Amino acid sequence: MITATEFIKQIAKPFGVEMRKQGFKGSGLEYQRDDGDYLTAVYIVPSRWGGKCTAGFAIHPKAITKNYKGRLNLNKLKIRDFEFKMTLTDYAMGEWWNYSDDEFTNLATLNDIIITIKRKAFPVIEQFVDQPNILETFEIAEMADFHENWLKKTGVFLATVDSQFAWAMTLIHESRNLAKAKQFANWLLSYNKDCGWYTEDLKRVVTTNNSS
Repeated sequence: MITATEFIKQIAKPFGVEMRKQGFKGSGLEYQRDDGDYLTAVYIVPSRWGGKCTAGFAIHPKAITKNYKGRLNLNKLKIRDFEFKMTLTDYAMGEWWNYSDDEFTNLATLNDIIITIKRKAFPVIEQFVDQPNILETFEIAEMADFHENWLKKTGVFLATVDSQFAWAMTLIHESRNLAKAKQFANWLLSYNKDCGWYTEDLKRVVTTNNSS
């Protein structure tokens, strides 16, 4: 069986060619694009144990300029720090593709991955870019079954917990729809009395005057 390094060498160039056609920039198996209010990314990840790979995509709202580690540099943001990371499936583990010793077979596998990215990731990215976008239409009542409601809207699994999502929604709506931002902040404060590093942002939003 070839190594992950050899597999990457076989598929990196054709993957990059296809992603650049879609307006993404990057290298290797990671590509990013600026989509207005959002940064978007697609990627392929070989297993550390070799023999197979998975793929996914991520979206980062530019309104979020911090995380638990501190301030974020949006001009140099790593995919691991994107706020919303999603699989290409409706379950957390995502789909895995086996690779082989044969380069032709691996290029066919890459083609299947690209088709899946276009079929599953690109429509969700459009839901973020469209007006009204998916975050504007996600209501506080849907937090009661957050992951299931996200699946109904997108068909893919979002790798975050409901508390982090509520914090993100608070920041995203803060400058555009303060009333909605307050809904998510109050939901999280009532849901969890100890909100840790979220607390400063939540309290700032709930105490902001609506007329300001």
